[in-house]
Parts: sequence; C-alpha cells; structure tokens
Amino acid sequence: MTFSLNKIVAAAGLIAVSATAAAADSSVNVYGRIDTAVESVKTGNARVNGVNNSGSYFGFQGQEDLGNGLKLGFQLESAINSDNGSITEADSFFSNRSEVNLSGNFGTVRMGRFFNPSYYAIADRASLHNEDYGITADALYVGVENASNRLAYKSPVFHGLSVESSVSFHERAADNQGKNAYDLAANYDRGNWSFGAGYGEWADAKQYALRATWTAGAWTLSGYHQRSEDVVAGIKEKTNVTRAAVAYAIGAGELHANFGHANAEGQAAANQWTVGYNHHLSKRTKVYAFYSQLQNKDGAAFGDLNPNEDRKSVSVGIRHNF
Repeated sequence: MTFSLNKIVAAAGLIAVSATAAAADSSVNVYGRIDTAVESVKTGNARVNGVNNSGSYFGFQGQEDLGNGLKLGFQLESAINSDNGSITEADSFFSNRSEVNLSGNFGTVRMGRFFNPSYYAIADRASLHNEDYGITADALYVGVENASNRLAYKSPVFHGLSVESSVSFHERAADNQGKNAYDLAANYDRGNWSFGAGYGEWADAKQYALRATWTAGAWTLSGYHQRSEDVVAGIKEKTNVTRAAVAYAIGAGELHANFGHANAEGQAAANQWTVGYNHHLSKRTKVYAFYSQLQNKDGAAFGDLNPNEDRKSVSVGIRHNF
C-alpha cells in the first residue's frame, strides 16, 4: 500500500490539531488499541506462520456541553494494521467510525458511519475471549450490514432497558443495492442477567437474533441464537446459528471456551470452537493464547473459506489499550 505526500501531511495535520484541542479541552480524547499476535494458521492443507494484526485501531472522541442537558459529541476511528503500520482501507481512513451525535434527556441521535447496534447486542456480547477480533473471531454470525450513511436513535436507559434503531440510506449508490438498510437492537440488564435482541434488514437479506448472558462471581456464561435469510442466485437461503461461551476468572487471568454451530441450506453445516487464556498485566494490557478451529461440512463455506474447507489457528499475542 502506498501513501501520497498530501495524505501524510493531512494525517499529521489532523493529529496536530486534535492534540492541540485535547490540551485546551479535556473532553477531547485520543484513544486506541494495539493488538498483535504471532500466529500459525492452517487453511485446508496450507499453513502460514507470521505476525498478524488482531483488530488494532486509533481514534478521536470529544463532547461539548451545550447547556440545558444537551451535549454534542463526535467520534472518528481508523482501523490500522499493527503488523505493518498500514491502514486497512485506503479509501476510508476512518473506516471503523465517523459519527456526530446529539444527546439529552430524550436519548441520542447519531449520524455518519458506525457498525450495526444489533451486532453489539448479540455477537459482540457473546465473544468473551477477545471481543470478536482477529483469527478467532465469530465466523458463523451473519451480519446484515451497511455501516455508512446512517441515521440512528438510541433511547435512554429505562429500568435497565435501552433500544436503538437506525436506517442506512442507499443514496442511489450501486454498491448499496438501491435499498435502505434497517437495524434494531435492544439490551436489558437486570441483576446477574443481561439480554439482547437484534434485527437487521437490507434488500433481500434479513436476520433475527436473541442473546442471554449470566455473570456470578468468577463465572460468565453467554450465548445467542440467530436466524437469517438471503436470496442467492434467485434462491432463498436460510441459516441458523447457535453459540455458547464460558469464562472463568482466576486472579489476573481468565480461562475461556466457546462453541458455535451453524446450519445452512440443505445439509451444509459448520462448527467453530475456541479455547484460550487471557492474562492481564494491568487494566490496559494483557497477553493471551488461543486455539481455534472452523470446520465446514457438506458444502458450507463460512469464514470466507472454500466449500468444505477447514481452518485451524494458534495465536499468542499482546493487546494494549490507550
């Protein structure tokens, strides 16, 4: 990947301006995460060993108090490849998030680019070991996603319940299929329990999902079930996915295990399971080791693999939040 001098100067200028703003106003923050791992990945019969990025990013976040309970906020977040220093999408510098929001007693109105709230209510909350990043990320959950050109509303939390709805406008762009995308998410927390529900729709694709999470002492258990459908080559295809995850904390460490199963059209099916360990060196830094398998059967091709292709991976890495 190559960068022009203008892009480098523009990025440096943005960082300089943001740093100046941060010094003048404590409500503007620079944040991010560096996550890099040594990995051995076998896909089919081919094995690749190397140093890989696992969801690194940096961003700028700020908020202004407008008075009368009204606040204006913004967030700009860019995904980066920590293994080679490049950004992940050359044409979308702030590919993770680029939003402005207005919040008050009425809730929050958001505009710009950000990922589906339904995903964060379901799959993200059940990915206990790594927050759904890297080679061990959930490959079975079906996302119905158009992150750009989005308008959303999030309700205040009322007795533990919050709801967020959004529409992503197609703006007559060819790559948006000429259709608006819709997303709805709900989260409910009560005592040791947390529940989530999600719905997404974009053109012929739809998905529905429910999640439950239970936490008590050192134990955390979480799981979800999702049903989705889409039209491929004029044929409606349906998929069911179920995932269960467990974590057990031991001092500064955590033991993790999860298992997911997917049924696709016909006899196509896939399994994915992961075991691992996190060890927290501080509140912001951890080291980890994960082993994961993704198995496609009877024509299934989850994880962007070829039909019936499997993947095995071992990861040992470091994650630091700043």
